[in-house]
Amino acid sequence: MSDRKLGLGLLVLLGIGSMIGGGIFNSPTDLISTSNPQATILAWLIGGIGVISLAIVFQLLSNKRPELKGGIYSYAKAGFGDFVGFNSAWGYWLSAFLGNVAFFVLIFKTVNSLLGEGRQLPPFVSFLLASLILWLVHYLQTKGTKSAGVANAIVTVAKLLPLVLVIMFGIFAFKSDIFLVAEWKTKLASSGEATTILNQIKGAMGTILWCFIGVEAAVVLSERAESPKIVGKATVLSLLITLLIYVAISTIAMGVISAKELAEAGTPLADVLSKTLIGPAGAYIVKIGLIVSILGALISWVMLAAEIPYVAAKDGVMPKWFSKENEKGVPINSLIITNLVTQLFLVALLSDKLQNAYYAVFYMATTCILLPYLFSALYALKVIKEDKLKGTDLIIALIATVYSLYVIYAVGLVYLAAAFIMYALGLIVYYFAKKEKGLKFTTSEKVISLLIALIAIYMIVQIALGKIKL
Repeated sequence: MSDRKLGLGLLVLLGIGSMIGGGIFNSPTDLISTSNPQATILAWLIGGIGVISLAIVFQLLSNKRPELKGGIYSYAKAGFGDFVGFNSAWGYWLSAFLGNVAFFVLIFKTVNSLLGEGRQLPPFVSFLLASLILWLVHYLQTKGTKSAGVANAIVTVAKLLPLVLVIMFGIFAFKSDIFLVAEWKTKLASSGEATTILNQIKGAMGTILWCFIGVEAAVVLSERAESPKIVGKATVLSLLITLLIYVAISTIAMGVISAKELAEAGTPLADVLSKTLIGPAGAYIVKIGLIVSILGALISWVMLAAEIPYVAAKDGVMPKWFSKENEKGVPINSLIITNLVTQLFLVALLSDKLQNAYYAVFYMATTCILLPYLFSALYALKVIKEDKLKGTDLIIALIATVYSLYVIYAVGLVYLAAAFIMYALGLIVYYFAKKEKGLKFTTSEKVISLLIALIAIYMIVQIALGKIKL
């Protein structure tokens, strides 16, 4: 097998490794803060249906349009032109490197938890260590996609161990009277605040999608796969395995620890294991597992982040500079610029409020990827019409479209508007790509660009005045 090509097993593990990062380890606390256990099950059901629909959309598009090698970016470009394609690629890239920053914040939040009170790392030391890890991962990536894929597979298997322990031992500590909270439809058990079922589900959507970001991983790397035929299968298999793990983890956690206690937990799964036969040692197992998990996700996401600008550059939507490869076939310039920008954003580690930094960055990362997801679903509708496909495909594509729109609303329009600041910066990159080809902005591109720029300026002013806080 070529050094560049990934088989079904590696693609499935890449997909699982991309989705199972820090989100699942913190998700019980994030979820219980906005929704009761019973409503969380409904949220997982809705989120699961939505994400499965997106996965099937990616499978459909990889089967029907195998020539589109760049996944999310390629679908937006093929369906709606260069400008939308560029913004889809840009949004995905933003989400990928912001997600990596969030991972680093969570790593050192967990390290500090392991060290205990009074022995925590100074922020500057965390920043230096994170920088070292980032460039070690960068070095690994320069050795080739296959090498990184094998490393990710090993880490993925290793990080599943604490999750399996939580499920196996947590079942025996599960108590239905803890899980089945009273007045669950009208009052949050974690805070006592008044609520509704719809508000609980809405509040859970951002966390659920954050857990699932990476569902498209195998499709994004379709050019690196042994065969286009295995891409869709790898996407769906990795999703179903991950979904089962997620639902089991959050359900067990909410049935072992009371809502109020869970809402205040720094490492909720560590608290779950501490209440099982494993005892206090379980906390160390989970925290170490979390660190391993995030390191594995970083291996996947640094690869994914660099791939999108590379593919877009080969199509002429981004400057040609991004398309340069090294002798191993790695998009070296794209990898360098991605990690340089990540390095810049690692200043978040200099904050003494790592939890707040984590939430802000992960919501931004989630928001940035929603538009690329939406364009993929919309393109699937076009393909279904062009190819005159069956009604089932149409229903699934409609569900994926509605789900993408709903999560944009659920995560918050404020974060969407803030994302326009970063989309506005992308217009400069798009300008240079057009200039290389001797082209100018079309009328529609000028109008949309002006709108993006105005929203970005408005958000910058509002944030500077303190009227909007992320």
